Amino acid sequence: MANLHIKARKSPYSDTQDIPRFPVPDEKVPWSVDWSDYKPTEYTSPIVLKNPPWADDCDAKKIEKFNQVDGQVDRTSYTGSYEVDRETNRPKNPQGRTGLSGRGLLGRWGPNHAGDPLVTRWAKDQHNDKQKVLEIVLIRRKDTGESALPGGMVDAGEHVSVAIKREFIEEAMNSNADGAQLIDELFKTATSVYKGYIDDPRNTDNAWMESEAMNMHDETGELTKYLKLEAGDDAAKVKWVRLDRDHRLYASHEKLIQAVVKKLGAYEYWHGDASATKLN
Repeated sequence: MANLHIKARKSPYSDTQDIPRFPVPDEKVPWSVDWSDYKPTEYTSPIVLKNPPWADDCDAKKIEKFNQVDGQVDRTSYTGSYEVDRETNRPKNPQGRTGLSGRGLLGRWGPNHAGDPLVTRWAKDQHNDKQKVLEIVLIRRKDTGESALPGGMVDAGEHVSVAIKREFIEEAMNSNADGAQLIDELFKTATSVYKGYIDDPRNTDNAWMESEAMNMHDETGELTKYLKLEAGDDAAKVKWVRLDRDHRLYASHEKLIQAVVKKLGAYEYWHGDASATKLN
């Protein structure tokens, strides 16, 4: 397995203090490695167990269409076909063991799809002679306090591109409809930079995050200079962040940003020795 998930094995489980994951060493992550002593902690959040509209039935055996589009719920994975346990009918995380079974904080058995917008422009003050420095819109999450992309979950029946635009307006513009036309124009430049598994602290053996990340780059800066940022929904703060040093971000968001930096030929900030920072 080329890229072992790390955050998906972190203990205690996300947003809890008393739900430990069963320790999983690197060599035991792949399902292909026999491990008779593996006893993952079983946990599904009480919020998920209340069966809200965005969550599946508590009994995975009632779901018949894994690896398919099930009504308005897309149960296919960006990683390809995933295995489903014959006895429990629970999907198995394609990246391997996490030390926790059940769904945790995630609503769907199997893949839970998200969309992440990477809105970028060139920084006004360039101090690097060789490569230009990018700026990107980041939020500070209310739940973890970490810096993150202003993305979120794809609703049932919703196209990921629609979800990405909706989430950006909700989290980075506080649902301000005045900027809708500007956002429409900006999103015409959207290009996909990643589509796949996300190493997320909410992941379990049976439920995991996947995302498509799209870059909206304002080459001249003429569109984004009129963009009025205002934190909303799950965001405590939002701002343009200069990508000239490391930023410790939520889940796999740093890797998504690095993909955009490489795509645009910008300054590769992570090669430096600058310490990681977060939004203040």
